[in-house]
Amino acid sequence: MLVQVAEGVHRVSGGVTNFYLISEGGKYTVVDAGTPADWALLESSLRELGSVPQDLDAVLLTHAHVDHIGFAEQARADVGAQVWIHQADADAVRTGKRGWKNERSNFAYVLRAEFWRTAISLSRRGATKMIPIKEVSSFADGEVIEVPGSPRAIHTPGHTPGSAAISVEKRTALMTGDAMCTWNAYTGRVGPQIMPSALNMNNAEAIASLDKLGEVKADVILPGHGDPWTEGVAEAVRRAKAAGTS
Repeated sequence: MLVQVAEGVHRVSGGVTNFYLISEGGKYTVVDAGTPADWALLESSLRELGSVPQDLDAVLLTHAHVDHIGFAEQARADVGAQVWIHQADADAVRTGKRGWKNERSNFAYVLRAEFWRTAISLSRRGATKMIPIKEVSSFADGEVIEVPGSPRAIHTPGHTPGSAAISVEKRTALMTGDAMCTWNAYTGRVGPQIMPSALNMNNAEAIASLDKLGEVKADVILPGHGDPWTEGVAEAVRRAKAAGTS
């Protein structure tokens, strides 16, 4: 599914996870890399836009989870795209190993039908373990990254140590990664919220990071999971805080 969500910004989704294409000057930045099977979806989306995979200049990863770094190494190896992630998650994507524990176990959700739908979908798309990225560049909080779209990184720890949102200021779009979602992949709840506890390193830190998102001016919020949000950043943050943990 390819949908324009802002000027020069397209949402692409193969199911559970969204990733986003930012175009500028005939080149593209992709924010997040879905699952390994989403490489074919990326290729078809670029062709639908009148481009080819070789027009992909950069891959920005919002955090080091298997359903967000899926095709990043293939993009690097096959078309020479430079892969970026916050410095606190860089070792995890280089090694393919998470170096932290989460708040809760997945076993807490085994009676939830949405949990199983998500697990089956990701498994079918190859998202069972992280594929290490052999070469990765790192960005810091507040850094404007010199890639198509000139996006700015916002460090939002809690989901992972290096969780980050991406602000594309010239397009008034905020890509929140998993710092804020609008659909809970384990419970099915919709609306602004943080991710479920079994996927967060630190719930309290994740909720505190919402305040950093609240400082951003954007017309549309583009989450890693769920539909775009167009009712204002402040209202999204308010609702996410009110939703609490899951």
